[in-house]
Amino acid sequence: MGRLESGTYVQVIDTGRIGEVLSRERTNVVVEFCDVSSVCPEEYTFKDYQLKVVELPRIKTSQLGPLVRGEITLTEITNGTHLLPEYVEVDSKAYRINAKDMLIGVKHYDGMPVEDVYRWLEAIMIVEEEMHFPTDVGENIVDAVTEKDIISYAYGEMSELRWDLCDFDPVELSDDAFNIIKDVLGTWVESDGKEIPEVIKQVIAEQFDDNDIDKQSEATQKLYKECLDYCCDVKKDPKSIQRRGYCYYCGTKIYPNDWVKARDAFIDYYQMTGDASAANTLGYIYYYGRCNGGVPEYEQAFKYFSIGHAYTYFESTYKLADMLAHGYGVVKDGESANHLYYSVYKQNYKRFIRGDFECKFADAALRMGNCFKDEIGARKDLEMAYFYYLQADYAIRERTKRANHYGDTVVFNGIQKALEETRKEYTETGRTEKFIYPDWTKWTLIKHRRCKLTIKELSNGVLAIDAKPLKRRDENEAPQMLITIPRADYCELKKKVRIKTAPNSRYGTLDEKPEIIFDSVEYDWDEKKTSFYLYDELAGEIYTEYYTLTAPAKKKHELSGEVHHFVSVLFEESGRCYDYLCDDPSVKVNDIVIVKGYDGEKPVKVVAVSDKYESELGLSIEKYKKIIRKK
Repeated sequence: MGRLESGTYVQVIDTGRIGEVLSRERTNVVVEFCDVSSVCPEEYTFKDYQLKVVELPRIKTSQLGPLVRGEITLTEITNGTHLLPEYVEVDSKAYRINAKDMLIGVKHYDGMPVEDVYRWLEAIMIVEEEMHFPTDVGENIVDAVTEKDIISYAYGEMSELRWDLCDFDPVELSDDAFNIIKDVLGTWVESDGKEIPEVIKQVIAEQFDDNDIDKQSEATQKLYKECLDYCCDVKKDPKSIQRRGYCYYCGTKIYPNDWVKARDAFIDYYQMTGDASAANTLGYIYYYGRCNGGVPEYEQAFKYFSIGHAYTYFESTYKLADMLAHGYGVVKDGESANHLYYSVYKQNYKRFIRGDFECKFADAALRMGNCFKDEIGARKDLEMAYFYYLQADYAIRERTKRANHYGDTVVFNGIQKALEETRKEYTETGRTEKFIYPDWTKWTLIKHRRCKLTIKELSNGVLAIDAKPLKRRDENEAPQMLITIPRADYCELKKKVRIKTAPNSRYGTLDEKPEIIFDSVEYDWDEKKTSFYLYDELAGEIYTEYYTLTAPAKKKHELSGEVHHFVSVLFEESGRCYDYLCDDPSVKVNDIVIVKGYDGEKPVKVVAVSDKYESELGLSIEKYKKIIRKK
């Protein structure tokens, strides 16, 4: 007698019923029976002496094709047990699954009872390896559609149907349960592989987008365009129309930049779906006059940005603020612009310190800096402007490490220009920030969360305080602190920060341990005392004349990587300068060179020439555009 282990097939001695062992604990054996129902198998517990191990008949290679086509059933193969070992008995040449056999089987079982359909699907899944099903189900279809792709898709749908039958136990199969599978297999088989099924066209149209289609082979790009055009022009599929719109917006090899086609696509998509992301994109097209020879269409831009703002699209909100700040098509209103900028800054700050580095924090921080530099709803304050520019610089570098968003190069260059110009006027230097009031708690007290101070006594009565926010029960980790010290050119996310007190300072805690956990503070100006509270109960006190925070010394920048030749070119319309890679060493200052503009080739003037190591670049080398030629 064999061992009664999980997966063993056994027969009940008294009844002759055959099942599969699910588990065993001492002499108790749980057995599953599929002879009555495979969808809802029965489970019973027996004593081991009530059972005997048996071997089931194996399916033969000569039976695989008939099983798929529905010419032979699981009941016949297994003598009514509906239990099928994974091992196949070889009695003929290997069988390879094909679309024609699958179609015959689907048509045979379409409309049959749930139990019969489930047993057919279950049997196929058990011996799928012996049938040589494709192993890369779900991978992208590239270059051309093959029978393997058709089988892979049909198999995926069959597998999903099997799980649905098992999970939901329907009384009968819905009329359209096999429709998609029949359509895919039928179209392919009946056209002898010459016609791509509609569903497969949709799958291919969703595989790529403007970010990655140019990386594919020419054959894959051609196939993608054929399928995406079909889904847009014939099926009028909204998501496909949006996808093609982005291709025209950003420009790809198969869909060169075409602002009119991009605009029309997003108008169609917005009218079909009401998706405010399309309104946000349309706002940009009209704001920059992409379809109007570069002349802004502010009325339309305001309309669509207002829709995007209503649906909390941050780009729409800060572009509305840009229009208010400068009076573009609206009455100039710096205070309202400032309010909108800050609302975007505040929300994205929360995201950024929690690790969402692809958010719009860099864009918002740049604009907050502009508010204090250019007096947009605020008094001029170069230190505050530089504070925000440092945050914007840190954020855009973190973003470009992880993603390649449209327009990031423009944002990066704008931040660098703002930093450079402000630094000429803001001349404060030094690594140490001094606080009379415990203003450093603005970094730790994020939404009044609990924070921990660990205190160490140094010489001369100086206290070293390590401060960090604590995570909440619903968090995997606490948000970090964005420590920003303008005079030190310093901005960095930190999990904890070290604060020092003035000499001759002292502290007190309730349990006399050198740590304080708190969620709020009070400051007594007369006694120079900071009181720390936890749930409104005093947790500790620190007496000091002031606090200091010292930024780490800047690391010496080591030059590394390849050296690249750059030219800075001036776009006269906007007054902006951008760095371009240049392969022509003869190009010099004041030369006119040709670059790719939004509306084709554009002549621009060279204002600077330089060679830079890769380590000196703010962006990865792939993000820089190249000069087309010297004029």
